Amino acid sequence: MSGMKQEMRAMKVWAWVIGALVAIWSVVWLVGSIATERLLTGWLADREAAGWVVTRDTVQTSGYPFHFITTLPELMLADPQSGWAVEADGFRLEQDSYQPQAIRAVWPAEHTLSTPFEHITIRAEQLEAMLHIRPLDYLALEQSETRITALEMESDIGWSSRLDRAVALVAERHEPGHRYDIRIDASGVDPAGAVLALLDPAGVLPQSIELVHLDAIMGFDRIWDLTALESSRPAITRVELTELRAEWGQLALRLSGDLDVDAEGMPMGDLSVRAQNWRAMIEIGVNAGAIPASFRGTLETGLGLLAGLSGRPEDLDATLSFSDGQVYFGPIPLGPAPRLILR
Repeated sequence: MSGMKQEMRAMKVWAWVIGALVAIWSVVWLVGSIATERLLTGWLADREAAGWVVTRDTVQTSGYPFHFITTLPELMLADPQSGWAVEADGFRLEQDSYQPQAIRAVWPAEHTLSTPFEHITIRAEQLEAMLHIRPLDYLALEQSETRITALEMESDIGWSSRLDRAVALVAERHEPGHRYDIRIDASGVDPAGAVLALLDPAGVLPQSIELVHLDAIMGFDRIWDLTALESSRPAITRVELTELRAEWGQLALRLSGDLDVDAEGMPMGDLSVRAQNWRAMIEIGVNAGAIPASFRGTLETGLGLLAGLSGRPEDLDATLSFSDGQVYFGPIPLGPAPRLILR
């Protein structure tokens, strides 16, 4: 009898302990959910005070007991300075309640991106990013993984495009210079119909670019934190391109090399270029208007001499040089260099 009483007391003690732990965890979750909502609504209020156009329904947080799932119904953000805006009804942020520095951002199946020139409707089976941030360093980015599946884009000026699959990885390097490892792998990239018709009027190339791969280290003038969304994007200071590769039917292009970028966004340095079926690439460049038709013969002659040195006349190994605001392909000047500025 006494043994049974002891067991009953032990069960009551355990029940009390478990009940106390549940109560404490519930309070912790409630405090965390309130803090999450207040941080988000406070940031949106600050954007509104800074002149942004902000509309939203009531911010909602769920996910008890192990997650914070914050949903923003009818979200619309517009920055009047840049002219960019996004409408994403049902955009949500997901965090483990025991690991709030890891945030999953999930876009709705359809949302709209607006620029000063057009409105783009974006649909995707999957469009989400896993972000690891430093909460006490203004949400500075440590690493991210973005996954995209079956993405479709349709513009109100008449073009549409598609992407089968893409993964983008970004990781902060723990060294001076605000440097990040960046890797992007994409497959099944369908250029906009009008663009494809312009680049390939004969219809020789496949509709999809089979593969795009980027592996690089990029340096910036400051870290990527919340100010990149609030005010301006960090400026590129250096690009160490391990490989940029694209494969499109019988065309294949590979670039590698290092570029320094000045305060005006002008690149300086050399990139090694390997082009398979380079004559077709020149034709695409002429069709796109990137290469003047009057310059085509000169370019083909010069590049033909370079390609002949390798013994493979259809393949080309040369250097793309950026100097004094100009671009040179081997000894041949191509024109002004593009400015590497993130808008």
